[in-house]
Amino acid sequence: MLTVKQIKDNARSALNSKMGDALTITMHAITNICMIGLVEFALYLILQKLGLGYYYDLRNIFKMPWVATMWGIQAVVIVCFLTYQRHIVRRMFVDITIGKDYILTRQYIFAHTNEFIKIALRSSLVLNFLKLVMFTPAVLSGYMIYRWSLRNRTDELTSLGLFVFMVFIGFTIIWLGVFFKYCASLSLAPYIMSLNPRTNVFDACDLSAKLMEGHYGQYFSLVFSFVMYLPLMLLIYPIFVLYPFWAASYDTMIKDIMGSYWQDKMPSMIRRWQKYQQ
Repeated sequence: MLTVKQIKDNARSALNSKMGDALTITMHAITNICMIGLVEFALYLILQKLGLGYYYDLRNIFKMPWVATMWGIQAVVIVCFLTYQRHIVRRMFVDITIGKDYILTRQYIFAHTNEFIKIALRSSLVLNFLKLVMFTPAVLSGYMIYRWSLRNRTDELTSLGLFVFMVFIGFTIIWLGVFFKYCASLSLAPYIMSLNPRTNVFDACDLSAKLMEGHYGQYFSLVFSFVMYLPLMLLIYPIFVLYPFWAASYDTMIKDIMGSYWQDKMPSMIRRWQKYQQ
């Protein structure tokens, strides 16, 4: 098992020879986000000119059904687009981490766009649904704390009421810890599907949970080691260095955890595709 320092050293070595590719992929990801922002801004200006600016008034979501419907459709489109793009970026950084040229992988993905869109959306939907179900008890407990604090004043506290309040707080804190561990247990699943797109998402989740046993300390140590860099992200430009470093470090850790299960099927799929293309 690699230490955090060894993981970062290996990530630097991988980026030294592929920094240009890493910057290109990072620019690709940021460009997609900026494009969505520009489209939203242009749509806002157009609707303002047409006298439909109330579409962007959040209060109207609860008053006008068609506004809520349009926001819902818009959110679905944006989420689906970003999910697919994230899947592509993840796969390209995997190639960079293992020292491969990502160009052929990108060509193969773009030649099978419909298939990879389905893979990206299906895996994201299942993973996020599982996480949402796991997060629900913490939300309910947090809501009970909120409601209890609104309806009870300090001078009305009873021993039983205070005990129940503390139980809710303790349960929320403990469950959040369970939730974060559960999310970590599924962290390998997207990479298992990136290595072998034909893998069933539920099988990927099961394998991820099994492989993560005994590696939670390594996982959270790496994540926390990057937390101190988050304020730098506000300056925008450090993203072009920090994101590739984070992606390469994370991929290196995933490869170390998976061990012999790290079996990349994409090269053989690309060779078969090239053979039939000729």
